[in-house]
Amino acid sequence: MKRFIALMLAVMALISFGACSSDKTNNTDTTTTIATTATTTENTDQNTKTQITPLLYKVSDENGNCVWLFGSIHVGKDYYYPLPDYVLSAYENADALAVECDIKAFESDVAAQTEALMPLVYTDGTKISDHISEEVYEKAVEAMTEFELYASYMDMFSPILWYSLIDTSLVEKAGAEPDLGIDNYFLNDAYSSGKEILEVESVKFQYDMLANFSEKLQALLLEEVLYYYENFDLYKEDIDTLMNVWADGDSEEFAEYLLSEDDELETEEEKMLYEEYNNAMIVNRNIGMADFAEDAIENGKEVFICVGAAHVVGEGAMADLLTKRGYNVEIIR
Repeated sequence: MKRFIALMLAVMALISFGACSSDKTNNTDTTTTIATTATTTENTDQNTKTQITPLLYKVSDENGNCVWLFGSIHVGKDYYYPLPDYVLSAYENADALAVECDIKAFESDVAAQTEALMPLVYTDGTKISDHISEEVYEKAVEAMTEFELYASYMDMFSPILWYSLIDTSLVEKAGAEPDLGIDNYFLNDAYSSGKEILEVESVKFQYDMLANFSEKLQALLLEEVLYYYENFDLYKEDIDTLMNVWADGDSEEFAEYLLSEDDELETEEEKMLYEEYNNAMIVNRNIGMADFAEDAIENGKEVFICVGAAHVVGEGAMADLLTKRGYNVEIIR
């Protein structure tokens, strides 16, 4: 089926949305990590230039009001930094930063974490093993145990949480670092510089959306991530491809990547589940994000909008929708 798993890195900020519920902790200081990377690069070679050319769109109206659309990937590599001058200049000149959701605020709010997780808990007396096959359950426990995530209380949670925890562990195993994600970078800078932070969606919105996935779609996503768990080389290849395509900043190449593998949908059920996923994760959210950008332009507020790249690039994404609404949309280099 379509690359559900890899695409999540360019679709949704909360790729590790379940991590707060596990016993596995991450004490990495994101600000320090990124600052150290930038300092090391600068000290090694004062003339170091960025190695990446990610897509940046400027969207403006006839009065000169504008917003910036920067498609994020929610994990990163050391070589992503420093970001190009054309990106940093747009961000620095903007009145505010807009992200899908303020992950930093969420990470420090235990009450919000608890509230967000509640829709993922079975309250009818059943367990996850009652909702997926025995084979899938056994494989999932194996994977969760290997990544030191499994405990008996995890059986109370729905498949989408298990999927998320396993996927996050695979991402880290593949060498893609959430702490070096693009939105993390800008959030850290905004917090330290005092730049206004806006949420295009919210953490609760994203949790509720995932919790409302049908039982069959949740089971399918869990099966997909377990397939990659057992075929890790394929997973790493997919992640590396996505990260390289993002860094190259070729809009046609990225759009082609997003559309790849559609022909592998074989059954009517697979097609229906893909449509459910695509509508919830991409189509409906793209419209909401385009509405957010349009409101900012009409209010004369210059906002640097940093959301998953799959919401910015391609047919039906923000750049396309805003072009069709009559705004001037141009790629900045």
